[in-house]
Amino acid sequence: MIKKWEVAPSPSEKNPTRHKFLIKGEMKDIFLVVKKLGGICSRPEKMTGDFNFVIYLSRLEPDTLSKIKSLTSELSDLAETHPPVASAPAPVKTAAPAPEPFEPPRPKIKITFDEPPPLPVPEPNPYIKPDTMPAPGPVVQAKAPQAAPPPAAAPPVFEKSKTESSHGIPFVPSAASRVKAEEPKPDDKPKESPSHRETPKPSVSSRTKAKWSVELPLIPTHSFQTLVSGSHNRFAHAAATAVVENPGVMYNPLLIFGVPGTGKTHFVHAISYGLSSSIGQNNIFVTDGIKLSKGVDMAVKDGSIGRLEEVFAKAKVLIIDDVHLLMLNENNTKYISKLLNECMTRNKQIVVTSVFPPKSLGGLEEAVGFQLTQGWMVDLKAPAPQVYKVILNQLLQGMEIKLSDEDLSTVFANRSVPLGEAIRILGSMKKLEKFTVNAMSPSSHVQLLDNLLGLRETENGAMLSEEEYRKAAAWNPGVSNSWLKWGLFYPKGMKQEAQYVLYKTHERSVEMGLRMEWQQLFMEEYTPDELYGIPFKIANFASEKNANGVIILGPQPTSALGAQEMEFRNITMKILDSFLVKGAWVQSGQLKSPAAYAKILMDLI
Repeated sequence: MIKKWEVAPSPSEKNPTRHKFLIKGEMKDIFLVVKKLGGICSRPEKMTGDFNFVIYLSRLEPDTLSKIKSLTSELSDLAETHPPVASAPAPVKTAAPAPEPFEPPRPKIKITFDEPPPLPVPEPNPYIKPDTMPAPGPVVQAKAPQAAPPPAAAPPVFEKSKTESSHGIPFVPSAASRVKAEEPKPDDKPKESPSHRETPKPSVSSRTKAKWSVELPLIPTHSFQTLVSGSHNRFAHAAATAVVENPGVMYNPLLIFGVPGTGKTHFVHAISYGLSSSIGQNNIFVTDGIKLSKGVDMAVKDGSIGRLEEVFAKAKVLIIDDVHLLMLNENNTKYISKLLNECMTRNKQIVVTSVFPPKSLGGLEEAVGFQLTQGWMVDLKAPAPQVYKVILNQLLQGMEIKLSDEDLSTVFANRSVPLGEAIRILGSMKKLEKFTVNAMSPSSHVQLLDNLLGLRETENGAMLSEEEYRKAAAWNPGVSNSWLKWGLFYPKGMKQEAQYVLYKTHERSVEMGLRMEWQQLFMEEYTPDELYGIPFKIANFASEKNANGVIILGPQPTSALGAQEMEFRNITMKILDSFLVKGAWVQSGQLKSPAAYAKILMDLI
């Protein structure tokens, strides 16, 4: 029930037409008002005094005022007690005391696997200090009710060209690794599929692509219909469906964060497919941090930034996956900042994902001049074991893979394999199945997985013998004009081991009956104790050499990068993927593992 309301001018430096809509009423009515008024509304803010909420209106037009009167009449039994609406700008008054944090009661949430849960009630976010927010207001704390807060971590430091690992150690592209102009690459266009009401499929975008494909191709299997909802993602699911139903209204910008393998990219594609059925895919611009920053950088250098800005201007929704991987420099920062701020000014929906929690994004926000955390923030957690198996079984059915429940536990669940890595392994297994049928005796799916993962291998960590070093040094990959053009990166001081990796990859291909040849483009070392910029250097170098595949020998465990090899690997593979370069990884302790080389071959072909 709305007991009292008032609309009055509240001009600001940036918006002289702004008005404030003061309301005394219940939260459920406030949400209804915001939903009905649409994109001209700010987030409702808690206040004290005669009114308990304020909503700022970017403009006040006659039809808006009529809508306000109609709404308040429906929601109020005292509709005639409100004062008249001021018609002329009033002088700016002295600042009122800061509103108190808004803490509405939590509703009871029923978890379901078939229907999306109710929208989460906004709460103060524990990750952001009050003095860092542009204005006080409700922010979703994406946690289960009464859950303990996450352990405190040392705040990372961002600079204009820094990107951070999930343990707070930034990977920073050096001056030499900044984005450079490249030869034209084949465009990677979204797959075209027929539309369907249950699983909407967007049409292929008609936008003309530049040399570098800024847009992210959509994955048809990543829709809301294939998204398993549970306690690990219920807040994100509710917020995402709200964005699809009312883009640009309340959940804007929407920040979805979580460690690798928790489903962030699935949400990106599901939101895009959901919106495509209502506003059309040409009104949605989907990209990631690498594609966006490099695309803008190249457009500035070749003089096509105006055309790219026209594409941005026509889009009604901007979705950025892995926003933490933005490669900012003096060429692209102002354009990315302009893009984000204009989207908010024009009430366009923004959705971003990040590996890092909101408290770790302060430096990035400062560098780009935009608060990614000014809207709604929801986190994704690793699914519970039973849900993990449900998701994996769904993947197995879609890929026509047969594994028993015991095999599923042994290969994936008991080893806590992240879902993203599990999908990669299963994809490699399907390739191996095709080649073994043609070249070897058919194997069961669990045997194929063992061939890739070496679950029963025992001498992986054994030291190489002098004879093995000698054979590797004597082997020459030769010169081939194969369309497979590969390179290899190895830690400083491990050139002999790198030669052994190439030698054993060739030997393993012969053992598997593949007898494949590739053109070895380069062997380059990296410094495993250099914490800044290595993933970007690897991707830039491979791209400049026109490699379509890269083998990376992981760092020594005692090195700085070795201490966080999982994060190093994840970021490197993400960046290589954006550069359209296939990547294969072998740990320094797996040099004698036949499975490691089988997986290299399947990852690269």
